[in-house]
Amino acid sequence: MSKRTAWALIVASLAFGFVLGWVIAGGRQRVDRPSPGQMSQQMAPGMANAPGRGSTSPGMSELPPDHPPIDKDWTRDPEWQKELQTQLNRVQQDPQDWQAWRVLARLYTVAQQVDKAQEAYGRVTAIRPDDPDVYAEVGLFYLNSNRFEEAERMADRALQLAPDHADALFLKGSVLGMYHRDRAAATQVWERLLQKHPQYPMADFVRQMLQQIKQPAGQTPSS
Repeated sequence: MSKRTAWALIVASLAFGFVLGWVIAGGRQRVDRPSPGQMSQQMAPGMANAPGRGSTSPGMSELPPDHPPIDKDWTRDPEWQKELQTQLNRVQQDPQDWQAWRVLARLYTVAQQVDKAQEAYGRVTAIRPDDPDVYAEVGLFYLNSNRFEEAERMADRALQLAPDHADALFLKGSVLGMYHRDRAAATQVWERLLQKHPQYPMADFVRQMLQQIKQPAGQTPSS
């Protein structure tokens, strides 16, 4: 498993969860976002009807047809195991190697080993206390675990260091909309994200969420 694939799976699982929650709730109320395992079961066993696999669910973001399934047991994957051992060797040789800890956290996250991921991210923030990229990523991890208050703290810290940080704006808007149910505030933050970063990888997803928020009650985007 490449480092890029590991991070892509994290972001994809977040996007699936956000969209699923908004679709179920009609974009009007807060819902508890399901875990990655619950998401895969609700969408279809084996991701058969997941986005990018012929899904017709409204508002669902598309993934490439050859994208790895999110519900895969990565701990049985030889490439995952090899990459894990590589990074474990790196931190054993140099406990201050924050990049290795960061990759470990991502690997643990996609394998749904939350406690190990949190420990690894803790090492990263301790080594890189002034890195907004790190705080934004840790915040996304907390969001993926439905730990909204911790996610918001990480977003706020990242935005203190970099007020226009793309991932932090995405994270902050998500917490405002999902946890605080503050549609106006979420809209403001997400519109700032699109203004500052129109090519943001999750821009299409954010536009879909804004469309859901702005729809008058009783209407759907296609009505």
